Amino acid sequence: MEPSHFEAALEGDVNKFPFCDIGREDLSEIFNKVSPSGNSLLHVASSSGHQDMTQLIARNFPFLIAKKNSEGNTALHLAVRAQKLNTVRILVDLAQQIPNTTSADTLLTMKNDEGSTALHEALLAVPASKKNVNILVDLACYLVLKDPNVTCHQNNAGKTPLCMAIESGNKDILDYILNALPDQGNGLVQRLEGKPPVHVAIEHRKLDMLRRIKEQKEELLLLLDEEGNTPLHFAADIGYIEGVRYLIEIKSNWAFERNNKGFYPLHLACENGHVQVTKELFRRWPDPTELLCDKGQSILHVAAKSGKDNVVRCILKEKGTDKLVNKMDKNGNTPFHLAALHCHSMVLFTLLCDKRSKADLVNCQGLTAYDIFKSNILTKDQQIDGNDRNIKSSGIVEENSVDVGLKTSKKLKKFQMMMTYSRLYISHEFFRYGQTKRHHQNSTTMSQFKIKPPTPKQELNNTINYLFVVAALVVGTAFAGALQIPSDNADGTDNAGTAPASSASYRDFINKSYLINDVITMNLSITAAFTLFLALLLDTNLATKLVSISFLLLELALIFMGSAFYDAVTLRMQNIDDARFLFFEMAIGIFQLIQIVLVVISILAFAMGREALVLIIYFVLFCLYFPLYRLCSMISFNPLKAAIKSLLYASFFLLLIGVVFWA
Repeated sequence: MEPSHFEAALEGDVNKFPFCDIGREDLSEIFNKVSPSGNSLLHVASSSGHQDMTQLIARNFPFLIAKKNSEGNTALHLAVRAQKLNTVRILVDLAQQIPNTTSADTLLTMKNDEGSTALHEALLAVPASKKNVNILVDLACYLVLKDPNVTCHQNNAGKTPLCMAIESGNKDILDYILNALPDQGNGLVQRLEGKPPVHVAIEHRKLDMLRRIKEQKEELLLLLDEEGNTPLHFAADIGYIEGVRYLIEIKSNWAFERNNKGFYPLHLACENGHVQVTKELFRRWPDPTELLCDKGQSILHVAAKSGKDNVVRCILKEKGTDKLVNKMDKNGNTPFHLAALHCHSMVLFTLLCDKRSKADLVNCQGLTAYDIFKSNILTKDQQIDGNDRNIKSSGIVEENSVDVGLKTSKKLKKFQMMMTYSRLYISHEFFRYGQTKRHHQNSTTMSQFKIKPPTPKQELNNTINYLFVVAALVVGTAFAGALQIPSDNADGTDNAGTAPASSASYRDFINKSYLINDVITMNLSITAAFTLFLALLLDTNLATKLVSISFLLLELALIFMGSAFYDAVTLRMQNIDDARFLFFEMAIGIFQLIQIVLVVISILAFAMGREALVLIIYFVLFCLYFPLYRLCSMISFNPLKAAIKSLLYASFFLLLIGVVFWA
């Protein structure tokens, strides 16, 4: 296309060539040419709103009416996008009048590369336009008037013009489209594509639009989505309480209809954690135990499986739910089984706190919730199918599950998994169910925390040599410390002859503490050295245990060595009048606490086994996590949440300082 021709079409100057001689037969080649973006001269004139030029080109070259540019837009698309109502009328009328061209109906239903018709383009501009809303309304009404069936076609985004009118919130367009739609007898329901318009009104929480649809085209309420959800299903799924109440008023029987998965609306509300909707639907049927899905799962099963502890608490508080607590589905699983299987520690704890809950019940495979979880943790390459049927664990354990849509990070998933396991382990091994060990009684090792196999002899000898070097160094240090005591003069002065700043009794106490710590360090390290000598003479299995004992003895020796160092520093710093020494003592106290904690953990790990220690630690973390989770779940104001977190951190810091001063 020549730039001069493009400029003339853009300006709408019909007196310039080639428009002044458009009747000549040899000009068809010029009008066949397009711009770099694929626009013909008719595209340019239409988008600019030049009515005379648009009519002139379309009458002489009618094939250009249906011609598309590189984005799939016709001249009608561009005229609508430019909000040129008169130009749109000219194109539609000419398409209808001129024979052997694209009909008006075909032109209105032609789609661009985004799947949008001209009506889609008009409705897309409504929410963004503030000044020209009336023009866009007139455009949309005109296009609907010319072909009401165009409102049934969806674009690539799955939206029909009817749905877009609902999204825009423009009541005039919606009323016009609804009035123009054919009656149900003409196949309205069958011709509508994409998401049902009622579902769109519910999704955008537009109750006024929902009422208009009910008043003008009530048959649209009968449309189901691809999953067989009624409008009440969809409202319950997203937690739209106003929509739920309105839809129940319209048709109360919707509360007892199932979708393709066999779920009632109440199931969907429980699955997504909508407490208000759950309470509203709960009152519609006197016995909730009869509302079961195709898998035989109750509303409590669904809430526990999806981890909605707020809904679980709500259900447990309602009357008539006694039968739901321990009810089994078709695979014999109770809500407690499903909560354990899907690592929902909060739901697990809520069910454990309920006196009616029986955590030792077995399913169809004869497994308790503890057995199921422990087996799946131990099993590698477990497979979870989407039919909530079986988990196949190396041919040993078969347990039903579902595809769990976990949206959190992998670390949080593992944290939740470990907290769930710790709750089951503590409850089963120490509290309520210590006598009910049906399976895996002797298995005390998780796949993440396996005890290492027997160490090769050469590697074990290297470890013994390394530890012996450490023991020898500690013995030498302790011996040197006994020969050079920080304060050993009879008059109570230090080695430098300086008068003590504190009382003689206090210095005597520190001296005795220093000597005791030094003696204990010496004896522990010597005992560790002799134990290592003995380990060299025994077989690998027994030697490994002796090495572990030596390691613990050396840890204790280092702790007492640190205490002796603290006593020596205290004696030396008595004559220093400096406020910064207080912070120095605090730092030493903090390090001593850390050392003691590490030694205690090592001793517990040696005495109880790695798995038990890890699970107890996670149980303690859960005890801290549980009240914080409950507190944050009750607060919706984010700045208040941040203030509470800051207060908790400050309290922990003050508590730590208090422990150090006390120590």
